[in-house]
Amino acid sequence: MQPFSVFMLFLLLITGIPVMAELRPFACTHEKDYLPSLDPLAEAWYQEAALLAKPDTLRPWDHIVELYSKAVERDHWKAMHNLAALYRTGWPGGVEKNTQKAIDLYQRMIDLNIPQGFYNMRAIIGNKAGVKNPATDGLTFLDKAARMGNPAALTELGKQLIYIGNKDELGLLYTQCAAEQGYGHANYELAAYYKIVKNNFPVAILYYQKALAQGHDGAAFLMKRIFNSKTKPQFAMWYEPNDDLNTIYNDLYQQLQNEPDLRFPTLMKDHPLPPHPTQGYDADRPGWKPEQ
Repeated sequence: MQPFSVFMLFLLLITGIPVMAELRPFACTHEKDYLPSLDPLAEAWYQEAALLAKPDTLRPWDHIVELYSKAVERDHWKAMHNLAALYRTGWPGGVEKNTQKAIDLYQRMIDLNIPQGFYNMRAIIGNKAGVKNPATDGLTFLDKAARMGNPAALTELGKQLIYIGNKDELGLLYTQCAAEQGYGHANYELAAYYKIVKNNFPVAILYYQKALAQGHDGAAFLMKRIFNSKTKPQFAMWYEPNDDLNTIYNDLYQQLQNEPDLRFPTLMKDHPLPPHPTQGYDADRPGWKPEQ
């Protein structure tokens, strides 16, 4: 079963072009099913380069680029992704900005049928880098990435379906598909939806907690504020201040600031959330309690 064609939907919504197409049911696909195995030697070069590129190091850029480039020669798609990111932004005194080199690397990822490559190409098209129609061309790549299970593409399209297309149910399916792949930003967006659209605060905070467990520093920042006695009630979703939880989440936030790659897989078990003072554990299910 093929996923719902959001490309056709957004051509209609954004451009007003009448499009006749079969709208198929959404089928959640996981990106891992499209990813090739990585060459062991290339992986070793990639890991060494990634370690050298961490912010708390001196970062020998020439050597980092050399290591990534050697890995790229062996079709290591993660190295292509990281090296292209360096060329897209450039680093003063280290890597000269070169948009064409970034595009070439994204195209190589696409040639290897890597979902992230389609998403990356869409992102650079969004900056109108050498394309004739950035709106529809970018959407084509975004739709392709989502159909291959890329979590970032699924999350972005989920937001567009909800907030532009008024297709909440479908948008949530896209976003949940990304979330179940361990993508923290998808859980963060689910939290925002239940907080802002549904005003279901206990469900929202649960998604914030999941996002934090998956390393989302924005969720960590919000979680530490929620239980802070100095936070205004409306910004704390009317949860009661809790010094112990505030300390815990502030510590997790600081850990992520120092080490962005950290994950906290046992967070929900180690620190169960308290019930909301008026909505309990789910505003739509009075009396429901999670399994402890």
